Amino acid sequence: MRITTSAEAGALVKSLRESRGLSRKELSRNSGIPLRTVYAVEKGELNNLSLDRLVALLSALGAHLDVCVWDAEPNKEANVNRLVKLAATGTLDADRWGLLP
Repeated sequence: MRITTSAEAGALVKSLRESRGLSRKELSRNSGIPLRTVYAVEKGELNNLSLDRLVALLSALGAHLDVCVWDAEPNKEANVNRLVKLAATGTLDADRWGLLP
């Protein structure tokens, strides 16, 4: 599934939570994410949802996140993607984020 907005991420989290029969409070406790944040995520109101928080929520739901990065403007010189830089310098656990094949 391709997720491009906070609303799509929130809908996915809510759908997974409901299909597993968990309350928001249980998801909050299992993920370590504050209950208020879980509500905001599910409503698509958290425009600055970090990958760390999304991964924590998905992990608590028994799911995982694979990240695919591509250049949206291939004809223009672009800065090297921050995630790729972090992975290349060893400051990012690339396997954890699904950056390795």
